[in-house]
Amino acid sequence: MRWIPTLMIALAALAYAPDASACSCMRLTPSEGFTSSYAVFTGEVVDISRNTSTHFGGIEVTLRVQKLWKGDPAEEIKVHTAGSSAACGYGFVKGTSYLVYAVRDDADPLRVSLCSRTAPVDQAKEDLSALGKPTHVFEEGKRGCGVSPMTAGGSELAWHFLLTMGVAVWARRLV
Repeated sequence: MRWIPTLMIALAALAYAPDASACSCMRLTPSEGFTSSYAVFTGEVVDISRNTSTHFGGIEVTLRVQKLWKGDPAEEIKVHTAGSSAACGYGFVKGTSYLVYAVRDDADPLRVSLCSRTAPVDQAKEDLSALGKPTHVFEEGKRGCGVSPMTAGGSELAWHFLLTMGVAVWARRLV
């Protein structure tokens, strides 16, 4: 009968235990998120698969880059995240565009977590405003032809110059 009070105390302690939260983060400002990230870009999720390239496992997400503010310019970027939100994994959805803040270390080339400011583009207005003009814009029908946001490329200007010179030479021969 001595074990009954001990059992009651143990049950009371279990009943009082608050919910455990495995993933807890300090919320960053857009500026802090930018500074602490290796890459910042918008991109549409084109593939979600198991991460087999690092020993951490989890998920590998392939994004088709739309705009880039920080990082190496590439048309597609693969990021890794934990397999569950309890481990701070970010829940990407295929076909959705995100503003991605990715960190980098020796063990994992690009990693995204719930602790970053990563969010769907339609929920990232504050961040997009704070980031300003991107360094690279990848236009949908012009992939593989360059990533510069220029409207008139150098080759267009060169052709215009050559055409003008050709017309001038031809007109001079007529005189």
